Amino acid sequence: MQLSKKLKRSVMIAFISAAVIAAAILAAVIYIDIREQKAYEALPAAVLHGDMFAENGGYDVKSRQYFVYDLSAGKPLNFCGAEKVVYPASCTKLLTALTALKYLKPDDIVTAGDEVSFIADGSSIAYIQKDMKLSVEMLIEGMLLPSGNDAAYVLAAAAGRKISGDDGITAEKAVETFVAEMNVYAAELGMCGSHFTTPDGYCGSDHYSTLEDMALLSVLAYNNDIIRKYASLPSDSVTYASGETNTWLNTNECLDASSEYYNKNIVGLKTGSLDKYYNLIAAVSDGGRTYIIGVFGLKNKEDRFDDVNTIADRLI
Repeated sequence: MQLSKKLKRSVMIAFISAAVIAAAILAAVIYIDIREQKAYEALPAAVLHGDMFAENGGYDVKSRQYFVYDLSAGKPLNFCGAEKVVYPASCTKLLTALTALKYLKPDDIVTAGDEVSFIADGSSIAYIQKDMKLSVEMLIEGMLLPSGNDAAYVLAAAAGRKISGDDGITAEKAVETFVAEMNVYAAELGMCGSHFTTPDGYCGSDHYSTLEDMALLSVLAYNNDIIRKYASLPSDSVTYASGETNTWLNTNECLDASSEYYNKNIVGLKTGSLDKYYNLIAAVSDGGRTYIIGVFGLKNKEDRFDDVNTIADRLI
């Protein structure tokens, strides 16, 4: 009888312990699920919040997340998939350029340093090496045409030292300072649903934005004379301040007259590429009306050009 009571007690303790462990595991799973779900939920941008419920347009495109902004009218026409975050990838470089131009002059000469080694494997590059010298304006061109991640880091380091007021800080600290300022500036602009961790956008899920924020950023970028100038070039032969020469090709095939995706009405703006996640922000103009289209999250890089052309043909 005594043994039976002890056995029953042991079974009960084991059962209670198992139940507690199971409950803890379930709670952890639910917490992780909620946390991951929230990581993909978009926050509305303050500036465009009143237009969140613009019609999705019903465009026959593959992208489930896109926006159309009527620049001539000064208002968005369509948001589709605005309830989820987007990953801007190299479209981030529009913000990188705008932030850098707050602190550096276009004709400032920058010497590339250790920051050129910060780029990730598989990065698109402008072929900038340590000790090469380029103007700020040319670094912006290097970000916009070949989508050079090296150009983004060199520009970020130069601006970061200017922001800190210390030319002697390390490249790592300079870039860190610049990225912090990117986030501050984005918030000042009204991009309250975004978070940036690198100047080139080639990174993980902690670097994200929203359709509203990207529409706002695109409008500001297009209205910048330097960005608009270089974002419209299909290619350019350049000479660095230190004497090296190069030919940069724009990653936006809609600008290439020899490409099947060429569209004479597309006049910019920026591509973005991650692994099986491709974006394109395109400015479309017929000389009178101007629109900005952004498509995000395409699995094949060619689909972004198809999608933009499909929407552009409906607009102009």
